Amino acid sequence: MKKIILFIVSILIFTQCRDNNGDFELLYTVEFEIPAGIPAFPFQNVEVEVPNFNIEQRFSSAGFMVDEVTRINARSIRLDALTGSADFSFLQRAILEIRNPEDVNDKREIAFLEFVPNNQGNTLDLIPSLPDVAEYLKAGNFILTFKMDPRFSPAQVMQVRMNLSFDAFAE
Repeated sequence: MKKIILFIVSILIFTQCRDNNGDFELLYTVEFEIPAGIPAFPFQNVEVEVPNFNIEQRFSSAGFMVDEVTRINARSIRLDALTGSADFSFLQRAILEIRNPEDVNDKREIAFLEFVPNNQGNTLDLIPSLPDVAEYLKAGNFILTFKMDPRFSPAQVMQVRMNLSFDAFAE
């Protein structure tokens, strides 16, 4: 029995003694409004400009330089309705894109949710699309576009908090 315990402990010790592979998480929170009375036509857009992501400070707090980070992927995106009893039941589909502020055509889908349930409630978790968005985040300024396919028009203005989590990979 002692040999088995010694074997398990030695395996645990050796698996924990590995080099830091340079993976870390970037968190960001932003608030925006979804206007009342948007038409129930496919893909109404709400753009959220992120003017200063402080990327150098975020990388240095994780112990890395900007040049050392090779890839950044979306880990999770959660939207929370902050306005009273408002919920996301008016949505049929949702897509989140990231784009360069200088070039409207330079964009990538970073998350989506097809067929939002009717009883969604006031929290909406999008599914990450996992493209590499390092070039957008390293630039420091980017625009997030929340594309909505509504079932019907929301009756009131909705304050939304978006919590973004990115996985960053460094060499």
